[in-house]
Parts: sequence; C-alpha cells; structure tokens
Amino acid sequence: MEPVCLVEPVPSSGALRVNPAALGLLRGLTRPLHVFAVFGPCGTGKSFLMDRLAGQGEGFPRSPGIWVWCLPHPTQPDQALVLLDTEGFTEQEGDETKLSRLFVLDVLLSSVFVYNTRSEGDPQRQLDRLTYVRDLPRVVRVLDEFSWENSFLLSSVLPDFVWCLRDVAPDPCLDEVLEATDHELDSALSSPQDSEDSPSSCVQRLFPCRKLFHFCSPRADGGHGKPPAPTDQLHPMFQEQMGHFKDYALSRSPKTMVGNRVVDGAFLADFLERVVDLLSRDEPVLLNELCSDLQEGSVYSVGYPMDPIGGAPLRRAAVSTAQPSVPEPKMERVVPLQVSRPALPVLAKVAPGTAQPGAMEEPMCLIENSPDGELQLNQRALALLQSVSQPVVVVAIAGLYRTGKSYLLNRLAGKDRGGFSLGATVQSHTKGIWMWCLPHPRRAGHTLVLLDTEGLGDVEKGDAKNDVWIFTLAVLLSGTLVYNSLGTIDQRALEQLHYVTELTEHIKVKVAGEGGRQKGEDSAEFVHFFPAFVWAVRDFTLQLELDGREITEDEYLENALKRRQGQPEKLDLPKKYLRQYFPSRKCFVFDRPAPRCDLARLDELPEAALSPDFLEPAQRFCSHIHQHAGTKTLPGGHVVTGTLLGNLAVTYVIAIRSGAVPCMESAVLALAQIENSAAVGEAVAVYEEQLEWRAALPTESVQELLEVHAQCEREALRAFMARAFKDDEQQYQQQLKDKLDSKRAELCHRNEEASSDRCKAVLMELSQELEERVREGSYSVPGGYQRFLADQREMVEKYQRVPWKGIMAAEVLQEFLKSKETVAQAVLQTDQSLTDRQREIEAERARAEAAEREAQLSQEMQAKTEQLLQDQTRSHQEHVQQLTAKMEQDRKQLLAEQERALALKLQAAEVLQEFLKSKETVAQAVLQTDQSLTDRQREIEAERARAEAAEREAQRSQEMQAKTEQLLQDQTRSHQEHVQQLTAKMEQDRKQLLAEQERALALKLQEQERLLREGFRGEAARLEQQMQSLRQEMNRPQDTCSIL
Repeated sequence: MEPVCLVEPVPSSGALRVNPAALGLLRGLTRPLHVFAVFGPCGTGKSFLMDRLAGQGEGFPRSPGIWVWCLPHPTQPDQALVLLDTEGFTEQEGDETKLSRLFVLDVLLSSVFVYNTRSEGDPQRQLDRLTYVRDLPRVVRVLDEFSWENSFLLSSVLPDFVWCLRDVAPDPCLDEVLEATDHELDSALSSPQDSEDSPSSCVQRLFPCRKLFHFCSPRADGGHGKPPAPTDQLHPMFQEQMGHFKDYALSRSPKTMVGNRVVDGAFLADFLERVVDLLSRDEPVLLNELCSDLQEGSVYSVGYPMDPIGGAPLRRAAVSTAQPSVPEPKMERVVPLQVSRPALPVLAKVAPGTAQPGAMEEPMCLIENSPDGELQLNQRALALLQSVSQPVVVVAIAGLYRTGKSYLLNRLAGKDRGGFSLGATVQSHTKGIWMWCLPHPRRAGHTLVLLDTEGLGDVEKGDAKNDVWIFTLAVLLSGTLVYNSLGTIDQRALEQLHYVTELTEHIKVKVAGEGGRQKGEDSAEFVHFFPAFVWAVRDFTLQLELDGREITEDEYLENALKRRQGQPEKLDLPKKYLRQYFPSRKCFVFDRPAPRCDLARLDELPEAALSPDFLEPAQRFCSHIHQHAGTKTLPGGHVVTGTLLGNLAVTYVIAIRSGAVPCMESAVLALAQIENSAAVGEAVAVYEEQLEWRAALPTESVQELLEVHAQCEREALRAFMARAFKDDEQQYQQQLKDKLDSKRAELCHRNEEASSDRCKAVLMELSQELEERVREGSYSVPGGYQRFLADQREMVEKYQRVPWKGIMAAEVLQEFLKSKETVAQAVLQTDQSLTDRQREIEAERARAEAAEREAQLSQEMQAKTEQLLQDQTRSHQEHVQQLTAKMEQDRKQLLAEQERALALKLQAAEVLQEFLKSKETVAQAVLQTDQSLTDRQREIEAERARAEAAEREAQRSQEMQAKTEQLLQDQTRSHQEHVQQLTAKMEQDRKQLLAEQERALALKLQEQERLLREGFRGEAARLEQQMQSLRQEMNRPQDTCSIL
C-alpha cells in the first residue's frame, strides 16, 4: 500500500478527524505491530527519515496531519511495521492546540517516538523546543484516582523516546560518548540544573527509555538544504549512521498498552478513534478506563496474512489482488488490559522501568499485638508481602529489648538514616514483628525480607508467653535467624535464650493424635524447617583467646556451647537445643559503635563518627548475610515467594490465636493446596498467553493447530511444575490436564468456526454473480445447464485458490453445493436442448460427484481422528516425562535433606562419643581401684566396654542407613505408582476419545451410505421406467405398412 492520511485537521474548526479508509487498513493488520511516529520542526527531513526506515525511495507526502504507511516488518515476518509521519511545527506561533493534540496522538500510538531536529547552535535548545511534552501528564492519565502518581505511572506505558539530531558536523568526542553509553540521551545533556518543568526534564521523567542518534548530511557532497532525490547517491557516513538507527529501531518490542499487553491493528484503530474524540472535547485520556472499555466491547486478534509462495507477509494491495475482498474471519485473541491499582504509598519510587513489586520505602508492622493481647496480622502489610512473586531471602532478628537489633537491621538494609525506628530510652520501642521488603543487593530476581521482632524480656509486658510466640514466629518465618545479645556468651546469656528450650512445646513438626508430638520425632525433623543461626554479640570488649591462642568468633561460639563435665543437665538444655536444632551456626562480635554520649542519636551519626572496631565486623556481618543467607525453602526444597510467606504467616497466626500449637507439616500441606491451585491457574494463563502469540486462526491443517497446542501445553506444564509442590497424588496435575484437554477441544472448535466463517464469506462473495444470473433467468435457455455447470466449476476453482480458508474448506463447499442441487436440477429440467437420456446422465454424474465428495470428507474425518489420537498420546507422554523429571528432582532434594539429617545424627553421635570417652577415664580409674578383680579380669572388662561402644556406634549407623534406604525406596515406589495411575487415567481418556471419534465417524458413514442408497434407488427407478417404456412399445400393435 501507499501512505494514506490517518488523521487530518478540519479547516473550519481546527479539530481533528480520522480517515475511515485508513482505519480500515489498520483493522486489516492482525499481527503484532511495530509503530514508529516522527515529530519535529518543519524542514528537518522527517519524511525522508521515515522513507529510509521503510526502505523505499519517496513515499510520504509533505501534507498536514498524520499519515500512515503499513508495511511488512523487514526482520520479523510474523509482525507488521506501521510508520506515522506528522506535519512539522514552525518557529512562529501557530495552532498550538492542534500540534499538541498531534503530539499526544503520536506518543500514545507509537512503540518508538522519534523527535527529529536539525543541529543548529546548542543541541539541547532543539530538545527544549518540544514544549508540548509539558502538557502530557495533564492530558493523559493512567488512573484518575491516583493523579499524584501519574507521572510515575505514565513512565511504565509511554514508548521509547529517540532524538534524531540531523546535519551534525563530525564530532569524534560525541561519537565516542554515544558509543560508550549505547546512545543514551542523558549522557549528551549538558544542563542538569534545568527546572523540573523544562522539556528536557519532562522527557527524562516521563519516558522510560531515551536514546540519541545523530546524522551527518545525507547529500553525497555534504551540503545542507533539500534532501537528495531517491536516485541520488547518499553520503557513506549517513548510510552507516542510518544503519545503526535502523538496527536499533527494528529490534524494539511490538506496541503494547496498559498491562504490557501486545495489541493489533483493530485495537489500535478503535483506540485512535476514542482518543481523537476525547481530545476534540478537551477531556483527559484515562488510559486504564479506555483500554478496559475497549477490551470489554470487542474481541481482538493477532494475525497477518502470509504469502503462500514466498512465506513473507503480503502487502495489503497484494492481498486484495490474490483473493476476493471478503470479510475477515472471526479471529480470537483476548487482550487483557486491566492494570492493578498502584501499590501503597510506602512503595519505593525507583527508576522507571525497574519497579519491583513489594519494594518498600520504609518498614511496616506485619504482626502486631491487638488491644486484647493477641497477635494479629496487619492486612495492608500482608497484602504487600503477598504481592511479591519473587523468591524471598528472609532474615529475622530476635533478642532482649534495648540491645540494638533495629540498628543492626538498618545496616543490613544499607540505610544510614530512616528504616526501622530506633529507641533511646529504657522502654522497648519495636512492638510485634515489623517487615521491610527490599531488592536483594546481590541476587537479581530475589527480594530481601527483613523482620525486626519485639524485644524479649520487656519488664513492662505482662504476658511472658507473648515473647515465646514472637520468638517462635521469627524461627518459623525466617531462613536466617540473628540472635542479638550484649556483652559475652556466658551462662547468663544462654539462660536468657531459654526460648529455644521451649520450641518443642510450641511447634509440632508432624500431625499427631491428641495434639501431642509425633511418636519418635526428634531434633533431626526440626532441621528441615529451622533457619540458619547467627549470634551477634554486641558491645564485646574481651580478647578472642583460649588457652593462650587466638580463636575465631565461630570457635568462641562453639566452645561456649560445649557440654561441661559435672554441669547439671537443666543448665545444659539451651546449649543442647542450639546444637541440635541449629546445625548451621555463625558468630559475629561487635564493639560499641560510638561513645556512650552519642548512642542516643546513633542514626544521625555519619559513617566517619562510628568506631572502626564496629564498622569492620558490621561490614563482614552484612557481607555474610547478603552472600550466604539462603532463599527461604520448604521441606522438599520448594522455594518460598512473598505470596507463600504471607500465607505461612496467616496459617501460623491463626493457629496461635486459636490456642493450638502450630504444626509445620499441616501448614505446608495447606500451603501446597493454595499454591497448587494457583499453579493450575497460572499454567492455564500461560497456555492462553502462549496461544495468543502463536495461534492465527484458522489454520490450514489439524496438524498445524495441534502443534501450536503442543507448544502451549509444554510451556504450561513447565510453569505448573515450577510452582507446584507436594502434589503427591497428582490431583492438581490431573486438574490441569483436564483443563488443557478442554482448552484443546475449545481451540479445535474455534478453529472450525473461524474456518467455516471464512469459507462461507468467500463462497457468499464468489456465488453472488452466479445467483444473480439464476434470478435473471440467464440459464433458462437451450444450453443453459452446461453454462451453469461451467460457471459453477469456475466459482469452485476460484474458491480453491483463495488462501487461509482452514480445515473446513471441503466440508463447507460440500454443504454449499448440496444446497444448490435444487437449483441445478431446475436448470437441468428447463434446458430444452437436452434429451431425457442426457438429463438422466447429467443427474447421475451430479450424484456421483456428491458421493465422491462425501467419501473425501470421510477420509479427512478419519485422518483428523488419527491426528487427535496421536496428540492425546503425545500429551500423555509429555505429562509423564515432566512428572518423572519433577519426581526425580524431588527425590534428589529428599536425598540431600536426608543426608543433612544423617550428618546431624553423626554429629550428635560424635558429641555423645566424646562424652562417653570423657567418662572412660573415670571408668578406668574405678576399674583399677577395684581390688576384687584380677589384672586379667580388668582387661576383659575394658575390652567389653570398648566392644559395647563400637557395637552401639555400628547399630546407630545401620539404623540411619536403613532409614535412608527405606525413604528412597518409598519415594521410588510412590513415583512408580503415581506414574501408573496417571498412565491408566490417560489411557482411559484416550479410549473415550477414540470411542467418541468412532461414533462420529459411524454417523458420517451412515450418512454417506444413505446418500448412496438414495442414489441407487433413483437409478433403479429410472431403469425400471425405461424397461416399462420398452415393454409398452413392444406390446403395442403395429401396422404392417408402417413396418414396411
């Protein structure tokens, strides 16, 4: 096609109007669109630049308004290229309202907005001529009720901004800067002191991606002025610069709207009409509302006609000559355009395009104490946490009140000021559990969740049990638990950590009868759930020395946790449970951060005022947490997201409020149900999204459609397997399979409908002339029947040549011809040039052709049935294959967990062995002082003790090995059983599908047999009539003369 006017100014009123013919061309584009709009001063070569981008000589005229040129994309054959050339503005004051509206249209319609100017004087002055950008936030809004966030929200929906600076004198410095910064526009701006309302500042604030390309004069002689003619030679440097610009422009993503959804020509045309109407009435453009209305009112498609010979997209002109101008088929592509409401005001305002869901500007209380003393969840904070879909690294800090926990977390968050609130009095400052979600500083795609807990042992708190529950929740929710204390790790510090000894009373690992602990449950089970443990010792003033040698902080902790001989078991309990429940332990010791007089204003002190003896371990502490604190996981290795963490918090708090003991297994099973249901929904959404991208209905064959379905199903299964966990009975995977099977049936039905609509529209268009001749009686003349057959055959041949009819082409044609049999018979009977015998022969030929077409349809039905059965088998194999891979991954994770548990058992056994060895000296001394035994008896007794110790050790190792093997065997048996059940279910579904297809085929065969019987009956009646005529002729008396 050639460029046409899309939007033109009305001379009498200055308003804008849309050209219906151009809208029709846009609506014919059913594939993703790359829309480039150019805007700028007059006489700067905008049209010349667009012609070069189109790869054409001279296309765009120099006319008012906005002109559109629709072309195949040169590098993306499944997408379309739409170029918008806009009239330029002048130095003199003109119709500013019209130009401002044209600018808004260019910005809203394009995926890449090109601002084209010449290099005259200070280049930034040319950028500041784009004054229309100031009105953009006033005219265009994303959400009406959040106008204060409009500029921020606009930055997520506006196109790329490309400034093309023309006729630039050679400047190696500028070339070097642009190349080094990947043509970033900001690197070339020279006045950062501009006011916030300047065009330069508005461009930087509103447009998420900003690029600068500069060009020398395109003329071969390097002169300026009128651009060269299409046949003129272009300057080599200009050609090279143009190549860089085209590479960038053509590599950008297709046009999207609110919600980051790709749109097609039909949507863009409707969107343009609505925006022009709003601008003409001086009403603001509310993008979310407008896109939602368009989505609800219409169904849009993605598809672009492909040349059946060359494989490249056809131009519209080529399409119109290759086939009749028939209505487009109903191609379905739902374009979800809803945008979620902006996050709560505590969201951090990060750079445009880098916004991360859940990133918070300041902490919020997640779990608080209600007025009646019970724990309750803050729903605003919970909603924010559940909006985080990324994996989370959860670090919680606990300890006695007034020990500087909040300050340490602020250091971990990298905040010198702000963050968790600090207190400088003897009163506890933090109440409940506070949360701060931040982008992880070292792991892309992860969120760091910091939990600051209420200080333990507050003398003003009446209910000591509340401390236990706060500590318990910190253990259950975190992946790394930091315990903060003052002074040294001595017996008093260990006694203050008595909450560890009470964990077994407030946490259950597995479901048990009567609410008690599971029989046989031991500390190894807690290891699967409990976090890594870091002890932060504050205000530490001692030397790290033991027995005259220097020791590390970790050695200091381990020495403090050793069991002492002669110490009562009750005093040893905190050490015992720390060793058993937290096998991963780390210790950091900190000096006082500042002199005592400055501690009250610690958050106000600059870094230089802090003690180096505090800063050095603080840096190591933060580095360790950032680098080694693992992603929060559930037993089985399933990664926890913010959504899952929020659901965990809900489950545990509900259990505590009800007076029950939180059961970790029950919580995980409840989470699995929620997450697996969500995984099914997400997988179906992935299927539908993939289908939107891949499917262009109707397809030419069933196989083509099933290949698209298979690709979408594969991606959906991957999404499900990545999110689902503990679907031991494959209940949710079966739900997904049922939904995908339903989607496949729906897709086949939609494909048949689209094909049928397309074919009927083609036949209706092609048969108009034939039906007109029938109505006029053109065939009611001698020889009319043969002319009718010739015209009908010509119509069928044209129909066969029309592309993109789909799989219903033969069936719709058969129905159409069958509906015309009465007309054919009437024409046959009125053709006086035919004898009765010729009429009978023609009727027989018509019946034979109809039977042949029916037989062909039956063969196609049989082939379709076989393809569906093959796809069912493929789907079954795909499910089994991905399930097997998932179970193998689960098996490896279970094995790793069991190995960790075994290592813990062996560690505990080593501790016990050391204890027994420490007692051997006492036993030997007792044995030596027993005068009733001979030397030989003493040797025998000592050997017996050693043998018993070795036997106990061997028995423990055998028990652990047997338990591990039993778990692996059970995992393998469960896997095989689930695969067998899934195979049996899928085989049953396959048989049902086969039976349904056989019934449908039988009905088709019965119909064909009926038609054949009717044809034979008609032929038999005709022959019988001929025989009767012959008999009558033979029996009639004849005159001898006549015989002679």
